[in-house]
This record gives sequence, structure tokens and C-alpha cells, in this order.
Amino acid sequence: MLDSLIDPFRRTFDFRTRARRREYWLFIAWQVPIVLGALLLGINLMPREDSAAALLGAPLVYVAIFGLPTLALQVRRLHDADKSGWWWLVSLIPYLGLGWLIYLMCLPGTWGDNRYGPDPRQTWQGDLFE
Repeated sequence: MLDSLIDPFRRTFDFRTRARRREYWLFIAWQVPIVLGALLLGINLMPREDSAAALLGAPLVYVAIFGLPTLALQVRRLHDADKSGWWWLVSLIPYLGLGWLIYLMCLPGTWGDNRYGPDPRQTWQGDLFE
């Protein structure tokens, strides 16, 4: 389970292969409590007059830590649906972009090999009895 947090960091510069929906959404699920915890910790540790700095600094720290691994994972997720990785740019469109990106992240992957590599569902990674 902890691999779902660590593996995207290991594959930070992998923009060519594919990623399953499960891999993407588990990584996102790890990020929510980490970001909320860091935000609450920053607000509670800062003096009251600097609490706005904690609110502004938390997103910057988040992007510095999780930005590139999340981007690479989004590109691999798009590849699994046989779409170009450049589709992540749709998230930059105000109002509708984030919703459309979430829709794209929910699309099922193509069965079998596609132009971005083998199907990650069919790649056996482990021993039957581990």
C-alpha cells in the first residue's frame, strides 16, 4: 500500500509508459491527508499574524514536492487511455478544465498494447505467494 505513494516518486521522469487508474487515484488519495495535515500544522505553528503566510505557502510546498510526480503520473494515465500526454493542458482552462481532466483520469485504459506500451493490467509484478 505504501508503494502507491513511493512509486510515483520513483517514476517522476517517466513520461512514456502507462499507468492504471488504481495507481493514479491511490496516489491522489495519499496526497489529500498529507496536504491537509501540512496545512493544519503550518497554521497552528505560525503566529496568528502570519497564518495567511501558511495558507499561501502550503500550495507552494505542495507543488514543489508533488508537482512533477503528479504530472508524470497524469501523463502516464492519459497514455493508458491511448491519449496524448499533452491532454493534461486541458486542466489549465478556467472553470471546466479541472473537471475535464478528472473525467480523463477516470477513463478506462485500453485493453492490450497500445502505442504507449503494454497493458499495465497484464504485467505480472510479484510472486503468487508473497
